[in-house]
Amino acid sequence: MTLYRVYIGNNEYQVEISDNHVAVNGEREQGHLIPLNELGSYLLRRGVQARELQLRLQGPSTYEVLSGVRRVIARVMKDRGQLRGLIEPGIIGGLTAPMPGMVVNVKVNPGNFVDEGQVLVVLESMKMQMDLRAPASGRVAAIHVQPGDQVEKGKLLVKIDKETA
Repeated sequence: MTLYRVYIGNNEYQVEISDNHVAVNGEREQGHLIPLNELGSYLLRRGVQARELQLRLQGPSTYEVLSGVRRVIARVMKDRGQLRGLIEPGIIGGLTAPMPGMVVNVKVNPGNFVDEGQVLVVLESMKMQMDLRAPASGRVAAIHVQPGDQVEKGKLLVKIDKETA
């Protein structure tokens, strides 16, 4: 059995994985995750329902999960019983570059409150512009890029802290 802590936005989940089952916060989950290719495509089957997922590594222990038009950033850490002390309090995530490109626009400033899904950065890659959205609600702690910057895949663009008002 392996234990993980998964952080998505402001939510924390304890995930237990064994040969026969997966449990989230102590509740057994029914379903199968079937790899579709070696590029991070999976099919999640739960009973008669099926949903395609894209999983992309964004950085150490950080994954982008795409399902249809929904995008979330998940931080996954092995649970050794001491994780709470290792994770910086108040940090809920950051916006990372999904691919190499050029920053066209930064639409927020440090200290701004942002809502999950709000456009923070516009990135251009292969002559297409993409609106990059906040993975969670919170306060902008730092901006690591400016318009005109060339960025690599996985580069932290905007750091977001939990609102402490």
